[in-house]
Amino acid sequence: MAPVPADPADAPALAALRDQAARWQLDRGIEQWRPGEVPAAAFADQARAGELFVLRDPAGLVGAVRVVWADPGIWGDPAAVGPAGYVHGLMVARSHTGRGIGAGLLDWAERRVRAAGRDTVRLDCVAGNRPLRRYYRDRGYREVGRATFPGGELLPCTLFEKALGPP
Repeated sequence: MAPVPADPADAPALAALRDQAARWQLDRGIEQWRPGEVPAAAFADQARAGELFVLRDPAGLVGAVRVVWADPGIWGDPAAVGPAGYVHGLMVARSHTGRGIGAGLLDWAERRVRAAGRDTVRLDCVAGNRPLRRYYRDRGYREVGRATFPGGELLPCTLFEKALGPP
């Protein structure tokens, strides 16, 4: 089963899925996301922009991933950092963890980036999230930097990059 473009009508379910993941992380002392941090309206906007993809089974949404072509807020000016695809919001329903869905979504996102003619994929996670940092390293990503943000609205992030093979 392959991801399909999200529909703006998926937005409430996506916000609930993200909040579920945020609560699960916080319950385990993992700082990554905060419940309520991304409203349903933001997911609807991402779906309308063609950036958001979902994975469904008969029970409903089981995962999601967002792929964008620039991320100046985290990575800086695209002209300075070079072309890449950027992965955000990788989520899997708690009821479906441990089935390889997250890895499958990440693989799919990498193929999408490569098919768009880009040979680099980038992502980030909260610097203090050691389990997620290890997960990305195990998937072939290398840590290439850190981003910090004034005012503390966003937590410091570790920046990851992966060179993709030929199409």
